[in-house]
Amino acid sequence: MDLATCSGPIYIGKRQVRQVVFTSNRAGFETHDKMAKGYVAPMKEILPKKAECPEPSTSLSFLQQLGDEKITPEQAALLVKHQAVARLLDAAAKMGEARDGLRKAALQCLCCLAAGRELDDEDGKEHSIRPSAADARQQLRSALEPTFLKKLGQLCKDHAGSLSQLAHLLGYCQEIEDTEALAVLHRALESQEEVQRAGLAALTAICDNRRRLGAQGAAVVPSQSLLKCLEAALHSSHQELVQALLAEVFALFADDEDRPQNMQVDLPELGLRILEPFLQSEEPLLRCNGLAGLSCLLAAKAKAAKVLQLSAAPLTAMLKALGEPGEGRAQEHAAEALILAASDVSTRQRWIEGEGIEVILNALSEERGKDRSFVDAKLVAVLAIMAAHEKSVRDEVFDRVDFMMELRFAMEMAMKRTMAANGPEEKRQARRLCCALLESFAMLSIHGEFKELLSKSKKTLVALQDLAKEEDFEDKALSFFYAMLIHNLCRSREDKQRIKTGNAMIDDLSADDFKALEEFYERMPAEARPQRNGEVDAGDKALAQKMRAWCLQRKGDSGPAPVVLKLCRAASNGSVQSKVLAAESLRLLCQDQSHRKFVAASGGLRTLLELAEEPKAMEPARQALAQILISTNPMLLQYHEQLNAVRPLLQMFSSSNELYQFEGAMAFTNLLTSSEELRTYALQSGAWNLCKDLLFSDNEQVQCAGLEVLCNLTLSPEVLERFADGKAEVELQLLGAFCQSEDLRSSVAASGALAMLADCPEVAEQIASCPHCIKGLLHLLEQKEPPLQHRAMVLATSLVETEAEAKDVILKKVKERRKLGFSSVEAQGLAESLG
Repeated sequence: MDLATCSGPIYIGKRQVRQVVFTSNRAGFETHDKMAKGYVAPMKEILPKKAECPEPSTSLSFLQQLGDEKITPEQAALLVKHQAVARLLDAAAKMGEARDGLRKAALQCLCCLAAGRELDDEDGKEHSIRPSAADARQQLRSALEPTFLKKLGQLCKDHAGSLSQLAHLLGYCQEIEDTEALAVLHRALESQEEVQRAGLAALTAICDNRRRLGAQGAAVVPSQSLLKCLEAALHSSHQELVQALLAEVFALFADDEDRPQNMQVDLPELGLRILEPFLQSEEPLLRCNGLAGLSCLLAAKAKAAKVLQLSAAPLTAMLKALGEPGEGRAQEHAAEALILAASDVSTRQRWIEGEGIEVILNALSEERGKDRSFVDAKLVAVLAIMAAHEKSVRDEVFDRVDFMMELRFAMEMAMKRTMAANGPEEKRQARRLCCALLESFAMLSIHGEFKELLSKSKKTLVALQDLAKEEDFEDKALSFFYAMLIHNLCRSREDKQRIKTGNAMIDDLSADDFKALEEFYERMPAEARPQRNGEVDAGDKALAQKMRAWCLQRKGDSGPAPVVLKLCRAASNGSVQSKVLAAESLRLLCQDQSHRKFVAASGGLRTLLELAEEPKAMEPARQALAQILISTNPMLLQYHEQLNAVRPLLQMFSSSNELYQFEGAMAFTNLLTSSEELRTYALQSGAWNLCKDLLFSDNEQVQCAGLEVLCNLTLSPEVLERFADGKAEVELQLLGAFCQSEDLRSSVAASGALAMLADCPEVAEQIASCPHCIKGLLHLLEQKEPPLQHRAMVLATSLVETEAEAKDVILKKVKERRKLGFSSVEAQGLAESLG
């Protein structure tokens, strides 16, 4: 019977209980009083709080209906409000052994009241529990004090149904430090399979609740009671539940950031103590559980890989699982553990010394069945990481297998597994394989020889392009390896990468100073040069260009480049190191002017604006941003992107690197053409004085770029007002001086600025009164270049309208120029208009 739609009398045996009226209308509580009288009343009659025990037949039927999982939130809230928790607990504790069915039903009712949906199976998002469930849990925590719980546990111990329900109930309301609760769960874990399942689920729920508290929850210590439960759990045949429990427990032990000294956990040592007996077991089930626990341990914390150095048992168990046929799930766990441990250098070395490469190669050479495909893919990922460890291993691997084909197979299997993954654990495993493959590619792509092989394997490149989905970049490790891979692919041996030496005097050098130091070392005799460690050949520039072109490949003739899109996602969600690598990669991609529009169209511009605010990534990010803005029509940018670009570009003006100053000024010049509002914002951000500082640079190109910025800023009313009020005498002198520059671009920029300023009569008076400007104008009228002649005549036309004494000199010079003729048609027309 569905209690949510029940209306009418309920018959329990031969006895009619009161009218029970429920409603499924959750929008309101118009029938609240009616529900209270019709639903709570029979509970009080059948389960009186002070009765010795309820009447069996009527109570069992009522509790079985009450324990229906379809009970609505409104019904649950009503029961909790009217002390159902206390009544049901009291009834469960007073029922003798002959009434185990009643006790089970009462505990099942309590589970229904305490249950609250915390995880949506479809989207995987966390949800808060219902208020009534939270109240029920709070009441249960208060009522289930150790003495009462011990009594209840004794009553349930010999009845599987009651013990299962009690275990489930403890999962909702107990803490991992509650010794009596762990004793009950230990009893459940040593019972029959159905009860074991309940015990595993309950202990996992307790751990999960603590983990969700994060820093607000107390640090978990490995108590004796908890360790006994884990030992019992590892004997269970419910392998998926065991793995889920161990993943939660090891995650709690690994979280030691805020632990006091006396609560620190040596995770490798503890993990070995828990798992070693099972890893050494001859029974396949126990060894499989041990390997599952090992993979959970290594996933909890990277430093846990030290467990492989503390004992030979883990490595032996993995070798045995991989080397023997028919190991099935044990092989999956062994391969998973290998993937997680392979990132550790010392572990890789031990594996190589222990002939682990031979084991993997032999496993891959065997005939593959369908059930081993995913295992094989994991082994290929491990083999690839091992190949990157040292050249001798790489040579052996390349010689014995078609390595590119194996990598392609592993990537295709990872993508298939990702598409078919059901549930969080399958998704985690598929993502972990993707991460391991990306790690192996990142490590191998340091070497030019591997990049050369990769560039010739088109199918492998296609698989690599599709390997990870955008949502996978929620994983910070995956984001890091992807960013490292793209950075390595885009680099050549000519793209120097500074590595921290530990010497503060060298590490703090600017890029220019460091370059000068390297040049000094090159001039030294070979025997006197400092020895360099860890240098590798990243390949030539042509190879890097080929890989950069691959990074910018699009599917079809339009749309974004998938590789750049994923790189941007890795930068947004990744660590600081990921952001630095992404910024460096985008800078390398932007070196070729023809590539910049594809980077911008693939989200690169937005990402660079974000990275420009990250202290460790700002230098390459700002340079790449400037390069894109030099080549891009600023009107194609969104308004907020235009505004956000102002600050990082202006900060480039203060760099000690003249190339940065130049590119920043070039980009800023282009950006200023977008709108009057942006020019106003730039001036408010200090653009005028920063640009003026560029005019004093020793580099003529930087001076020229600064002049071009000033030229575009003169379009602003604020600038005109400054000149008209006579507050820009220094600027007028500088512009006049640059009009006489031998550099054509500088002369064009300075004369253009004066020509535009002079369109305002008040400013024209100021210019006509400036000797430097008049001298500059007369110099311009002597030049043969059409742009200079045109700007000179525009300026002259405005100045002769003033009352300044210099106008006669200007008119005389114009007449002399007319006799010689103008190469600019526009200048000729303006000269004739002056008569």
